[in-house]
Amino acid sequence: MFGNTESPQERPWHAHAGDLLGDDYNVPGLILCALGVVAMACTLTAAGYGFTGWTQIGAIATAMLWIVGIGALIVEHRREEVIELKYGRQGHAPGHVRHVRYGAAQLDTPPSGDRP
Repeated sequence: MFGNTESPQERPWHAHAGDLLGDDYNVPGLILCALGVVAMACTLTAAGYGFTGWTQIGAIATAMLWIVGIGALIVEHRREEVIELKYGRQGHAPGHVRHVRYGAAQLDTPPSGDRP
């Protein structure tokens, strides 16, 4: 059968596009992962020039930065999941209690003459 037969209340929580960048608490994890990429570049440069000691130090630093960075992102994802489920929402607008309209569709608003 085509389509989703589950009601919105039965669906599990899931993140939506932009949730990672929409919450400021993700910044430490993103910075640690970026530093892991820089450390990997330095490690590969040291390995290319034959500095085995620096290569080992760089490999350990790269692994630690990625492990801690991804761990921070996972912890933040779980924190946001608890907040979203507390308010009965399905993963929209991190940090907000109400839904935020992301679409460009025109809202049903009264003509400008009918507004108070």
